[in-house]
Amino acid sequence: MAPPSAPLVTVDIAAGVATLTLSSPPVNALQPTLLESLFVQLRKAQSNPDVKAILLTGAGGKIAGIPMCLLLLFCAGFDFTLFGTPVMERLFAERQEVLAQFTALLENGVKPTVAAIEGAQVGLPEVRLGLLPGLGGTQRLPRLVGVEQALNLMLSGQPISSEDAQAVGLVDEVVPAAELLPAARRLALELAAGKAARRCTLQLTTHMQSTGEEFESSVSMLMTAKANVSKRFAGQQHFVYLLEAVAAGLASGPAVGLQKEGEGFRAAASSLLHRMMLHMFKLDRWLKKARGPVWVLGQVCGMLALLVLVVYVKLLVPYSFAVRLRSSFKKGFSQGYKAKKGDKMDEDDAAAAAAPASGSGRQEPARRRKGK
Repeated sequence: MAPPSAPLVTVDIAAGVATLTLSSPPVNALQPTLLESLFVQLRKAQSNPDVKAILLTGAGGKIAGIPMCLLLLFCAGFDFTLFGTPVMERLFAERQEVLAQFTALLENGVKPTVAAIEGAQVGLPEVRLGLLPGLGGTQRLPRLVGVEQALNLMLSGQPISSEDAQAVGLVDEVVPAAELLPAARRLALELAAGKAARRCTLQLTTHMQSTGEEFESSVSMLMTAKANVSKRFAGQQHFVYLLEAVAAGLASGPAVGLQKEGEGFRAAASSLLHRMMLHMFKLDRWLKKARGPVWVLGQVCGMLALLVLVVYVKLLVPYSFAVRLRSSFKKGFSQGYKAKKGDKMDEDDAAAAAAPASGSGRQEPARRRKGK
């Protein structure tokens, strides 16, 4: 009989706080089974009379992909290996209502939920896979930090540090790692007692007003962003869907914005561009782990795929990625060439031989070792 698998979400209740710990190594990336388990435990905690507040954390201090700003903002998102699979397609096609209930419970549950994240970087990286933020990301982020800052984060796909996240209003506190859980429990109980103000994000209006100067400023930023997208990201429709969702939320409120976001996400997720960028992302991760002559074939395939993708979108794969891929190709070709000649080198020798050398002195340690 096979041993029972470890629970994906563990629960510990102490001093009125239910601590829910995600345990799905290595980064606790969200996938349907983990989401379902978390939803079940959240409902139990909300209905438990011994619980005043809920603390969400991850094994090893990592939490990935919890919906934008319901707690804080998390960077890894859904398990990328599931994108483009029937599992993910069913999740978005058949479980939309469950996902809506899940996010509403996190944000608006009677008992407040706080997240404790160790060493967090904060961001919305979906655009790098040809998608736009889901689960309300396009609606909650502008309401927390303003349209300009939100567009910078969403359109770039780049993370920011926890200190910067606090400065713009995405996180409430930044504390040393040793104080993380005690500080999070304290904040949770203060929220429960009404000593600290809760931020029900979709109800915030400071940065998303429907009239006046703030509204006119937001409209101007959106128009500028649309012009920049048309010029810089031609052929990448997911950027357009993102801006349309933000604009709908600004003009007609969060409910309409959420609907527009869902429509855009489903359209982007079914696009050829998303599938191509997803394959490139997976190839990039694989190339980082590959060793030896197998790199040569992988790098050739990567360069061809990069060329096809650039031609398809008329522009953009981030320049840094292209540079990294080219450098990786050179290293892989060098290793493949050496291996083909029968040169048996250990890892240190391989690294020395593969590194760009300004002169022959960089390869001398390998020759000395062979002469021993």
